[in-house]
Amino acid sequence: KHTQSIGAVTVDQANPNIVWVGTGESWVRNSVSVGTGVYKSTDGGENWQFVGLGDSERIGKIAVDPKNSDVVYVAALGHLWNANDERGLYKTTDGGKTWNRVLFVDANTGCSDVALDPQEPNVVYAATWQYRRQGWSFSSGGPGSGLHKSTDGGKTWKKITSGMPEGTLGRIA
Repeated sequence: KHTQSIGAVTVDQANPNIVWVGTGESWVRNSVSVGTGVYKSTDGGENWQFVGLGDSERIGKIAVDPKNSDVVYVAALGHLWNANDERGLYKTTDGGKTWNRVLFVDANTGCSDVALDPQEPNVVYAATWQYRRQGWSFSSGGPGSGLHKSTDGGKTWKKITSGMPEGTLGRIA
């Protein structure tokens, strides 16, 4: 597959020969390029293998578990111009062979960012962003936007509301 834009690049700190790339521009505007999914290199970027999420159009962030290189989280923003289901936070536990969506708000809300606690990587923070581009306007924010925390590697989530600004939230990064 060919793509013309990159949204995220992450080097596995435990094994720098493993590089993950998420395609598609993640900071959206009128003229924005779509991506073709997630790619992985195991030889420092010499060769690349497509590993999935081809309909997500844009990847905001990739986080690798510092204690287990096979565990990777991908923040998929999804389509800019219309709703789609391949958005949210995805997790692989087998180095990208299979993916499970571990956080999903709705078909209009994507995941814009993800971070792991480096001491306890089962603690995961994910930011969701409800957005839509139209030819005449851009809608950023809505009830789907927020910051979420999991303490069990993405099995369960709690939306963080304490200490957050009042009103509609936009993109959190």
